[in-house]
Amino acid sequence: MKKCKQYFRVCLLLMFVSTGFAVAQTPFYYHTIHSHGLSFVGGRTAKLNYMYQQTHHRQLKFSATYVSDAYDQGANHIETNVYNLNLQLQFKVIHIGKLFINTALGGGGYFLSSKDRLGIKIDEWQPDFALGFQAEFYLIRNKVALTADYDILYMPWSDIYDFLHTPTGGITLFLF
Repeated sequence: MKKCKQYFRVCLLLMFVSTGFAVAQTPFYYHTIHSHGLSFVGGRTAKLNYMYQQTHHRQLKFSATYVSDAYDQGANHIETNVYNLNLQLQFKVIHIGKLFINTALGGGGYFLSSKDRLGIKIDEWQPDFALGFQAEFYLIRNKVALTADYDILYMPWSDIYDFLHTPTGGITLFLF
């Protein structure tokens, strides 16, 4: 009987120690299931992301993006404002220490307003598709991360763009 108790204690100790080490060494400490994240990122683009952690490897990401673009086409100068809303599924691809690299795929819609020197104005409401990449470097676990976001918006029905690239960088705050 005494031997059984010792065996039982050793098994409990091994289970406790092994699970403690396993949890401490996994990337799940940074991506806690059912946590919420809010990122503010900018560049030539202003973007607000809301992220909901579904599993340790997958997030649901809702993005609101504003792009101000101006370019020359021959002698004509075109100015465009794009307002975009997208829903994406984001997957963790690489984890190295405090760095996470993610990829995302989704879709949504946009409103585009464009005007050129000749006074020609185009307004569009169309659906679009998004492919995205995101890098997160955690400054404080489960709280604050530096974020770099790069989305490629595919706009097949647009008169102005086929693809619109939106590189941004900023900060993400995680809420529970």
